[in-house]
Amino acid sequence: MSGGIVWIKPPSTLAKGLEQYQQKLLTAVYAVAAYVGQQMQDQARRSARWTDRTGNARSGLFFAVDGFGLPPLTGALDARQINRDSTIVSGTSDRLVLCLSHTMYYGKFLELSNGGRYAIIVSTMERNLPQLERMLKQVFR
Repeated sequence: MSGGIVWIKPPSTLAKGLEQYQQKLLTAVYAVAAYVGQQMQDQARRSARWTDRTGNARSGLFFAVDGFGLPPLTGALDARQINRDSTIVSGTSDRLVLCLSHTMYYGKFLELSNGGRYAIIVSTMERNLPQLERMLKQVFR
């Protein structure tokens, strides 16, 4: 018998299995990001310390997940409220973006004015990062 590799199954079968595993893994990561994003949106709406006279600022807080070639997912969002004065960051086939933001044009003032006393975005994201990390570690086990 000569030396060499003897394939029981062709390498193409292995490659197909790895591609399927990769897609399942990326979908699981995406689902975790969407779950945590929804929690962040709900928490930010509950915890915002400003007086919301019209309800627009509070209901205008939303999360979005984009990337991995999957369709973008956005939390409760009224398209009429979209803030046109913002930067859009999109995910790619190998980058996932999870964001929490305001739709109202004055959201940036709520975040930055009064020494950040009414800021809710960064503190909410920081509070939820440990949970996101734990859940992602479970996905990769």
